[in-house]
Amino acid sequence: ISTPYFIIFNYIKNYFPNYRKKKQCLKIEEKIYKNFKSVDIKKKWFTNNLYFLSKNLSTLKIKNLLEIGSYEGRSAIFFADIFQESIISCVDTWSGSDEHENVNFKSIEDNFDQNTKFLKDNKSLSKFKMTSDTFFNQNITKFDFVYIDGDHSRDQVLKDLKNSWSVLNSNGFLLVDDYMWWFYKDLNNNPAYSVNKFIKEYSNQIKKMTVWHQVLIQKN
Repeated sequence: ISTPYFIIFNYIKNYFPNYRKKKQCLKIEEKIYKNFKSVDIKKKWFTNNLYFLSKNLSTLKIKNLLEIGSYEGRSAIFFADIFQESIISCVDTWSGSDEHENVNFKSIEDNFDQNTKFLKDNKSLSKFKMTSDTFFNQNITKFDFVYIDGDHSRDQVLKDLKNSWSVLNSNGFLLVDDYMWWFYKDLNNNPAYSVNKFIKEYSNQIKKMTVWHQVLIQKN
């Protein structure tokens, strides 16, 4: 997909320090996901990134966080744990996209509601059941941190990246999930294509970048 060499080198540099960290991920998982409810406990993709995220995010001070794509709440719970004074806005349709087949999204949404109830009760989390486009059209809030894990189709990923960047504060962070996700046979239709395009287009606005299975970008 014609990935620029500077992105490839960044990925290689970060690959080995984060390679084979399953035990460290499990320790973090056991700590923060007690009593977590899931339709399939084996499908816990987000937890594979816990070591990488903890290492790169633990020193950040985040007050206002936006999450595009929430599923059953694993990412929201992690962010609430690592950014303990943050307010989290979760945006999801709870209706799925191309990669979701035979998934009962009523159960997925019910699990999200139950798993994040303690965060809603203390007013640290708000739920927005809508598309990301609808959310951005009505949003007037700026954020210190935006996590993108919604619709993985090429055009929507690029749209979410640009919309998220526009509401991100200076020195804020954008985290993009599934950079190494290859669902579509045409590789140009996967998230990495859009992430590469975004990075090239906005390179003069990027302060710092860490590329792995997820991509963490700091805005100037």
